[in-house]
Amino acid sequence: MTINVISLCSDLIKCKSVTPADDGALEQISSFLRSIGFETTILTFSSPDSSNSIKNLFAKYGSSGKRTLGFLGHTDVTPPGDNWEVDPFAALPKDGFLIGRGAIDMKGGISAFCCAVQQFVRQKFDGSIEFFITGDEEVGSPEGTLSLLEWMVDNEYTPHDCLVGEPSSDKVLGDRIFLGHRGSMNVSVKSNGKQGHSAYPENYRNSLADLCRYIVKMLNYEWKHEDKRFPPTNLEPTLLFTNNYATNVVPDKSSANLNIRFGGDYNSDSIKQILLKEAKAFEIYLDFNVSGESYYCCNKELKVLLSEAIRETANIDPTFSAAGGTSDGRHMARHCNVIEFGPLDATMHQKNERIKIADLQKLEKIYLAFLKKYFA
Repeated sequence: MTINVISLCSDLIKCKSVTPADDGALEQISSFLRSIGFETTILTFSSPDSSNSIKNLFAKYGSSGKRTLGFLGHTDVTPPGDNWEVDPFAALPKDGFLIGRGAIDMKGGISAFCCAVQQFVRQKFDGSIEFFITGDEEVGSPEGTLSLLEWMVDNEYTPHDCLVGEPSSDKVLGDRIFLGHRGSMNVSVKSNGKQGHSAYPENYRNSLADLCRYIVKMLNYEWKHEDKRFPPTNLEPTLLFTNNYATNVVPDKSSANLNIRFGGDYNSDSIKQILLKEAKAFEIYLDFNVSGESYYCCNKELKVLLSEAIRETANIDPTFSAAGGTSDGRHMARHCNVIEFGPLDATMHQKNERIKIADLQKLEKIYLAFLKKYFA
């Protein structure tokens, strides 16, 4: 029995899979894929202290022939928040849209690719299709994609190429393809001073002032931008805290968080060295958490095939970009070529997240056209 893309997406939205909960979403996809001939495996990976366990799905169809195409995605969603027009997990159609948390990020992309594959596997083809679906992309736990890909390598399931179905379109469906993303790093910045009355500067050292001076210097830092494939490196303060709430007292301890997005001109180590060097003058202490390095797909064939599929189906010429936030594509890019294409990103992580029903149906057709070209 053929399953409609709207029905599949609705069923997935109804799963309250707020990260890292699953609520049956992965089993729904697994059941669907088994019904069209896939071999599926649900894998649970746990943290070393067993405090966190995450379900992941691997599925495979076909022989290991000339080429293997992977599809990477996630079923977990961010908390819905308040003030929705409808129940965020009811998957209600309204005014030509399907509304619900995860509609575009990224249960819509998963549903469209599943239904495209449903049609494609009715024909013979030389190669195989693999699904890598995780349940914790929104929090970046190592028990999700990182563990799944480690298992992939150990079991020799690494694809030649991988399509990530994350939201990528900008104004209309098909107008943008992501070939990569900048690297991302969070930096915890701490400053220690000496508490004192603000009227007696000879008796204190203002930790907050030192911290702010450092942040301002880094905001004005001239980052090089020679690799034009990526947007310029960008540093933003995202959190500021001090241990004092009195208006006439200078704090002795202050801290902040910086988020840095960097392109091909830098890697995480070179960014760290710059930040550490500039921090010395302010007696600032830094702690680093690297979310991922920058990556870029240089495979011309993937670009051509996906562009042609979009052009023939949606009558639009896509642009190529490496902007936007990070995705789990940064982890898969260590193993194979990665290209990212999916629905519009306009309402991602917002209340009343929605996907145009016509776009969801068109996305299925684009994916099907891409599959036919890829395995031709």
